[in-house]
Order: sequence, then structure tokens, then C-alpha cells
Amino acid sequence: MFSKQRPHTIENDLIRLTAAVLLSAILLCTIISNVILYKINYENIERYNNDMLSQISQSSNSYFRNMNHTIYNFVCSNQVQTQLMQAFKGNSFSSTTATNLRNFLILLSYSLPDCRLHLFMENPSVLPVHLEDMSFTPTPGYHYHEDLWYDSFSALPLEQMYYITTPEECHYYLNSKQDGIIIVYRIRNNSNLNTIGYLLVDVPERVLEQALNLRNQEQFYLKIEMPEQKTILNTFPENKHGKFFEMTSYDPLMDWTLTAYTQNNYFESNSLMVMFANIFCAMLVGVAAFLFSTHFAKSLTEPLKVLTSSMHEMEAGSFGKPIYCNADNEIGYLITQYNAMNQKIDELTKKKETAELAQKDAHIAVLQNQINPHFLYNTLEIIRGIADGPSADIIRNCCNALSRMFRYNLKGSNTVTLEQELEQSKYYIYIMQLRFDYLFQVEYRIDETLLQYKIIKFSLQPFIENAIIHGFTDFQQEGTLSISILRNNDSRIQIQISDDGHGMSFDTLDGLKEAFSSIQNSPSRRLENDGIGIANTHQRLLQYFGRDYEIRVESSLETGTVVTLLLPRVLV
Repeated sequence: MFSKQRPHTIENDLIRLTAAVLLSAILLCTIISNVILYKINYENIERYNNDMLSQISQSSNSYFRNMNHTIYNFVCSNQVQTQLMQAFKGNSFSSTTATNLRNFLILLSYSLPDCRLHLFMENPSVLPVHLEDMSFTPTPGYHYHEDLWYDSFSALPLEQMYYITTPEECHYYLNSKQDGIIIVYRIRNNSNLNTIGYLLVDVPERVLEQALNLRNQEQFYLKIEMPEQKTILNTFPENKHGKFFEMTSYDPLMDWTLTAYTQNNYFESNSLMVMFANIFCAMLVGVAAFLFSTHFAKSLTEPLKVLTSSMHEMEAGSFGKPIYCNADNEIGYLITQYNAMNQKIDELTKKKETAELAQKDAHIAVLQNQINPHFLYNTLEIIRGIADGPSADIIRNCCNALSRMFRYNLKGSNTVTLEQELEQSKYYIYIMQLRFDYLFQVEYRIDETLLQYKIIKFSLQPFIENAIIHGFTDFQQEGTLSISILRNNDSRIQIQISDDGHGMSFDTLDGLKEAFSSIQNSPSRRLENDGIGIANTHQRLLQYFGRDYEIRVESSLETGTVVTLLLPRVLV
């Protein structure tokens, strides 16, 4: 007989847990409203404000000392001084100087994240250099001499190296509603200490709040005022109501006044007896609520944690591992169905991988069959050209080389070692040297330790053929074909085939790179019948080795061509 017992559900658990949490919250709110007397509350808030103002002063001093140090090192460096003096002394602002100064400002901005930088020179003919927010529109016809900060800063002694102002005194943006502060730095000539320009650093309010550690400070607000009652930062909300404790402090380094506001809704206090009674009740309820919540939370969340961990493994590509859970509620049912789905996905994934491997092998075989007739045609043309001469021994040697290459091609596997591929390539080079009447010589640079790694059969011959045919046909002097197999800096195998022949024009090289890029973006597409050689070979290598394979081509007219293949190291 089946039991008619009511099923154990998460809903029932959540109802009990929510009731416990709400009861605890009600009791705790009642206790908190009566727990602290006015004097204790006042002293705590006063201590808190003192600590916060001290921390803010230390943070601001540290931030702006670092900024001053960074700015001074920047403007006093020899490279920056050279560019600044060229801009200051020149009658016009060259694009090179402007670019160099802008690049220097970009480097400086890495040390001052989220700050906007503006460089102004005392030379009227020199345009300002901005690292501005692109959402702002520069003011047409603007000149910084018209701003209030320039009058104020110019009146200060030359020893005063910076001046703090507000966005209201700067008008280089037309539609800007800036906040925060602007620090103006005097730029002086290292030689005679004369002023040659100014560097303005816009510090937005959010950056200033972050520098002063004001983010996520609940019930604490700060107002910073400069002399003459100029407010540069005010985090106090306009619609905020309630009781606030106010404390003021003066920072002599920055020459501003800090005013802290702490919300205090708890000055009202009850009698000492009520406070102790509430504290005692809060302790009892808190312990009970904690034990109750911990038990139910653990029983509910533990299976979900296991399920989440398994989902992360599935996301990483690990399928088929079941989850074991003894829960008899909705979570248990969910995990059971999840295990079935996981197992099904694992089976489908394995079938898909098997099908993709078979399709890949079939496509590589098709490409191999395309290359073989092309190679045979070119080789027979070479032998026919030699047959027009008087030497039968040479023809015999050519046929011997060709027969060895055919035996090499008839071997079952499509992959061989680099040593085998290099050996058959030497037979082909021998035939081509005979055809070209030894118009070119061959140089080899081979790392013997790499010769046992895997490569696609007949993958070097098309690149060697391309170098000989296009590099040395109608060449008027003796050329050199170089072949190297070395270890690359990233531990890949670097195969380089180069010639010092005719080379390629820029348009031809650009077209070849575009063709390679097209194959790179779509490795599986079928190529047209023309262009079977290096294009198909590039496609074969890409399909076999994947994204670890790379090809680079460099060439210029009358200089030669260099083809570099980068392959992963795969043992046969």
C-alpha cells in the first residue's frame, strides 16, 4: 500500500523559515529602537565622525600627494620637456608634437584613471591638447585666459605649483555639467623655471568619492568647501530628512573644510532597565533564530550547491557525472531529471564528436586527392622539358626521384614525420634544379630534434614549388632557396621557406593574404579548382592543426619572398 503522507516540500520549509526570520526581525527592531541611550549614542557618533574625517583626510592627502608626485615627474621628464619646449617656442603646432604630447598624456592617464586631462601652452598659437570625454562638446573659440582660474592662479607666486578650482571657473566644454574639482598645475621650464603652460586635471565627483573612501558609506555624508564658500563635493541628499550629527574639520594641505553629517535617529532612549531587558530578550531570540535558520538553510541549500557545482562542470565540458541526493522533495526530483538530461547530453556529445572527426578525415582526404593530380602534372612538365636535352641519365634520375615520391604518397597515413616530408621535398628540389639548370642553390637550417614531430603529407612541396616557379623563372642571376626548421619562441615549430628571387608586388601579396584570411575564417569551405597548390595546403594544415597553426608571408619586388609556417608540436 502506498502511504498518503503529505509530501515534504520546499514551500513548507520556506514558510517556517520566513516566519522565524520575521519574528526575529520584529523583536530585534523593537530592541534596537530602545537599546542605546542618548549619551552613548552621541559619543559613538562623535567618535565615528572623528575617525571618518581623519580617514578621509589621510586618504585625500595620500591621493593628491601621489597625484602631485606623478604630475611633477611627468612634466619634469626630459622627453616631455623637449616636446613642451618645441610647442612653446614654435610659431605653429606641428602634428608630430601634438601627437607626441597626446601620447604622453595617454601614458599619464594610466596613473590617473577616470580623470580628464587638458594641456594648455602659454604660446597663443599652440592649440590645447585634451584627453576629454567624447560626449562633451568643446567650446568654439575658447581660450583659457578667459577663465577665472587663470586670473587667480596668475596672481599667485611662481613657487605655487598648483591651484584647486571648480568646474564653474572653466568653460572649455559647451554642454558639460561637470562635478568634482579641477587641479591646475603650473608647467615650468627646467632650465629657467619660467612658466610655459598649464596642465588641468578634471577629477570627477565619483573619482573623488572613491579616492576618499566614501563609496558604500551608509548614513554618512560629506561636504567639502574651498575658501569663499565654494562647494566642490556634497554627498548630502537634498530630500534627506531626519536628525544628523554635524562635525567640521579643516585640512591645511588641501586648504579646504570638511563637514561630516551622520544620521542619528536613535538619540531617543528609554530607561536603563528596559534597555537591559531588551538586550536579554534579543540574545535569547537571536540564538534561537540563528540555530533555527542555520538548520533549515543548510538542509535546503546543500543539494542546490551540489547541483550548481555539477552545472559548472557541465559548462566546462564535463558531462555524464551523476549527482547523488537523498532528498525526497522537489529538489530531489529536479536532480533526478538533471542526471537523466546530463547522461543524454553526454551520449549526444560523444556521437557528435565522432561524426565531426569522420567528416574532418573525409574532407582532408578530398583535399589530398585534389593536390596529387596537380603535383603530377607539374612534375611531368618538368621531365618533358628535360627530355628535350641530350642527357638520358638525367631523365633516369628524374624518374627515380619521381617514383620515390609516388611511393611516399602511396603510404597509407596522411600524416608523416618532418624528417620524411623533408626527404621527399629534396627529391622535388633536385628535379627543379635540373629543370632550371641549377639557376638556384639550396640552403638548409634544420633542428634535428624536431624531425620526429607530425606534419601533413605533401604540405611543404607546394610552398617550395611556389618559391621556385615564381621566384626564379626568367631570373637573370643565381638565386638561393633557403629552408629552415627551427623552434619558435612560443615552442611551436617554425618552418621557413624563402627565396631571393623576383618577389611579389604589394597588390599580389595583399590578395594572397586576403585569400589566406578567407580560408582562416571558413576552414571547411570547398575551394575553386584554380589555386589548388598553396591555398589547399593552407586549408589542409588549418583543418588538421586548428587554431594553433599559423602562416605568415612577407615579400617585396626584387627582394624575394619569405613564407613562415608555425605548427604545434605533435608526435607521430
